[in-house]
Amino acid sequence: MRKLCEEVMPEDRENLFDYLRPPKPPRGLFARVIKRLGLEKQLGIARRHLRFFAALFGVFIFLSIFAFIGLRQVLAESGFGPYLSLIFSDPGAVLKYWDSFLFSVFESIPGVGIAIFLAALAFLLLIIRLASSSLEKFYLTAKFIRRQKYGSR
Repeated sequence: MRKLCEEVMPEDRENLFDYLRPPKPPRGLFARVIKRLGLEKQLGIARRHLRFFAALFGVFIFLSIFAFIGLRQVLAESGFGPYLSLIFSDPGAVLKYWDSFLFSVFESIPGVGIAIFLAALAFLLLIIRLASSSLEKFYLTAKFIRRQKYGSR
Protein backbone atom coordinates (compact mmCIF):
# COMPACT_ATOMS: atom_id res chain seq x y z
CA MET A 1 0.00 0.00 0.00
CA ARG A 2 2.79 2.38 0.84
CA LYS A 3 4.48 1.72 -2.44
CA LEU A 4 1.31 2.57 -4.30
CA CYS A 5 1.07 5.95 -2.52
CA GLU A 6 4.70 6.72 -3.37
CA GLU A 7 4.12 5.95 -7.02
CA VAL A 8 1.00 8.07 -7.32
CA MET A 9 2.12 11.04 -5.24
CA PRO A 10 5.05 13.11 -6.47
CA GLU A 11 8.19 13.63 -4.44
CA ASP A 12 7.44 17.28 -3.60
CA ARG A 13 4.01 16.62 -2.19
CA GLU A 14 4.52 19.27 0.51
CA ASN A 15 4.59 21.94 -2.19
CA LEU A 16 1.74 20.43 -4.18
CA PHE A 17 -0.91 22.87 -2.92
CA ASP A 18 1.21 26.00 -2.75
CA TYR A 19 -0.49 27.51 -5.77
CA LEU A 20 -3.79 27.69 -3.84
CA ARG A 21 -3.77 31.04 -2.08
CA PRO A 22 -6.16 31.60 0.79
CA PRO A 23 -8.87 34.11 -0.02
CA LYS A 24 -8.35 37.62 1.26
CA PRO A 25 -10.87 38.75 3.86
CA PRO A 26 -13.13 41.62 2.84
CA ARG A 27 -12.13 45.14 3.79
CA GLY A 28 -13.25 46.21 7.22
CA LEU A 29 -13.93 42.68 8.45
CA PHE A 30 -11.81 43.14 11.56
CA ALA A 31 -13.56 46.40 12.46
CA ARG A 32 -16.98 44.76 11.99
CA VAL A 33 -16.00 41.79 14.14
CA ILE A 34 -14.70 44.06 16.91
CA LYS A 35 -17.85 46.21 16.69
CA ARG A 36 -20.05 43.11 16.92
CA LEU A 37 -18.11 41.85 19.94
CA GLY A 38 -18.64 45.22 21.60
CA LEU A 39 -22.37 45.03 20.89
CA GLU A 40 -22.55 41.53 22.32
CA LYS A 41 -20.78 42.77 25.44
CA GLN A 42 -23.28 45.65 25.76
CA LEU A 43 -26.12 43.18 25.33
CA GLY A 44 -24.73 41.01 28.12
CA ILE A 45 -24.38 44.00 30.44
CA ALA A 46 -27.93 45.14 29.64
CA ARG A 47 -29.21 41.62 30.27
CA ARG A 48 -27.48 41.52 33.68
CA HIS A 49 -28.89 44.94 34.60
CA LEU A 50 -32.33 43.82 33.53
CA ARG A 51 -32.18 40.73 35.75
CA PHE A 52 -30.93 42.78 38.69
CA PHE A 53 -33.63 45.43 38.38
CA ALA A 54 -36.34 42.82 37.86
CA ALA A 55 -35.29 41.13 41.10
CA LEU A 56 -35.24 44.49 42.90
CA PHE A 57 -38.67 45.28 41.49
CA GLY A 58 -40.06 42.07 42.97
CA VAL A 59 -38.49 42.81 46.35
CA PHE A 60 -39.83 46.35 46.45
CA ILE A 61 -43.32 45.27 45.38
CA PHE A 62 -43.26 42.84 48.29
CA LEU A 63 -42.02 45.53 50.70
CA SER A 64 -44.51 48.10 49.38
CA ILE A 65 -47.38 45.74 50.10
CA PHE A 66 -46.22 45.42 53.70
CA ALA A 67 -45.68 49.19 53.95
CA PHE A 68 -49.22 49.78 52.70
CA ILE A 69 -50.63 47.29 55.20
CA GLY A 70 -48.65 48.97 57.98
CA LEU A 71 -49.83 52.42 56.91
CA ARG A 72 -53.45 51.27 56.91
CA GLN A 73 -52.99 49.80 60.40
CA VAL A 74 -51.39 52.99 61.75
CA LEU A 75 -54.07 55.19 60.17
CA ALA A 76 -56.77 53.05 61.76
CA GLU A 77 -55.17 53.38 65.21
CA SER A 78 -54.38 57.08 64.96
CA GLY A 79 -57.85 58.59 64.79
CA PHE A 80 -57.08 60.39 61.55
CA GLY A 81 -60.17 58.95 59.88
CA PRO A 82 -62.78 60.88 61.91
CA TYR A 83 -61.03 64.16 61.15
CA LEU A 84 -60.95 63.32 57.47
CA SER A 85 -64.64 62.40 57.47
CA LEU A 86 -65.45 65.65 59.28
CA ILE A 87 -64.25 67.60 56.22
CA PHE A 88 -66.99 66.01 54.13
CA SER A 89 -69.75 65.77 56.74
CA ASP A 90 -69.55 69.30 58.24
CA PRO A 91 -67.42 71.63 56.10
CA GLY A 92 -68.94 74.70 57.77
CA ALA A 93 -67.49 73.76 61.16
CA VAL A 94 -64.15 72.94 59.57
CA LEU A 95 -64.02 76.36 57.90
CA LYS A 96 -65.13 78.15 61.07
CA TYR A 97 -62.51 76.48 63.28
CA TRP A 98 -59.91 75.84 60.58
CA ASP A 99 -56.88 76.70 62.74
CA SER A 100 -57.84 74.30 65.55
CA PHE A 101 -58.88 71.72 62.98
CA LEU A 102 -55.48 71.84 61.21
CA PHE A 103 -53.60 71.46 64.48
CA SER A 104 -55.77 68.49 65.45
CA VAL A 105 -55.24 66.87 62.04
CA PHE A 106 -51.47 67.39 62.19
CA GLU A 107 -51.34 65.89 65.68
CA SER A 108 -53.23 62.80 64.59
CA ILE A 109 -51.28 62.12 61.37
CA PRO A 110 -48.93 59.14 61.79
CA GLY A 111 -45.79 60.73 60.35
CA VAL A 112 -43.45 57.75 60.65
CA GLY A 113 -45.89 55.36 58.99
CA ILE A 114 -46.52 57.75 56.12
CA ALA A 115 -42.79 58.41 55.73
CA ILE A 116 -42.02 54.69 55.53
CA PHE A 117 -44.78 54.16 52.98
CA LEU A 118 -43.64 57.12 50.86
CA ALA A 119 -40.01 55.95 51.01
CA ALA A 120 -41.02 52.46 49.85
CA LEU A 121 -43.14 54.00 47.10
CA ALA A 122 -40.30 56.28 46.00
CA PHE A 123 -37.87 53.36 45.80
CA LEU A 124 -40.43 51.34 43.87
CA LEU A 125 -40.85 54.14 41.35
CA LEU A 126 -37.06 54.50 41.06
CA ILE A 127 -36.66 50.78 40.42
CA ILE A 128 -39.43 50.89 37.80
CA ARG A 129 -37.64 53.76 36.05
CA LEU A 130 -34.26 51.99 36.12
CA ALA A 131 -35.77 48.69 34.98
CA SER A 132 -37.58 50.35 32.09
CA SER A 133 -34.43 52.16 30.93
CA SER A 134 -32.48 48.90 31.19
CA LEU A 135 -35.18 47.09 29.21
CA GLU A 136 -35.12 49.81 26.56
CA LYS A 137 -31.33 49.58 26.26
CA PHE A 138 -31.55 45.80 25.98
CA TYR A 139 -34.15 45.95 23.20
CA LEU A 140 -32.29 48.67 21.28
CA THR A 141 -29.02 46.73 21.41
CA ALA A 142 -30.73 43.49 20.38
CA LYS A 143 -32.54 45.28 17.55
CA PHE A 144 -29.29 46.84 16.34
CA ILE A 145 -27.58 43.43 16.35
CA ARG A 146 -30.46 41.84 14.39
CA ARG A 147 -30.38 44.63 11.79
CA GLN A 148 -26.69 44.23 11.06
CA LYS A 149 -25.73 42.51 7.86
CA TYR A 150 -22.53 40.51 7.68
CA GLY A 151 -21.59 41.57 4.18
CA SER A 152 -22.15 45.32 4.48
CA ARG A 153 -20.83 48.09 6.64
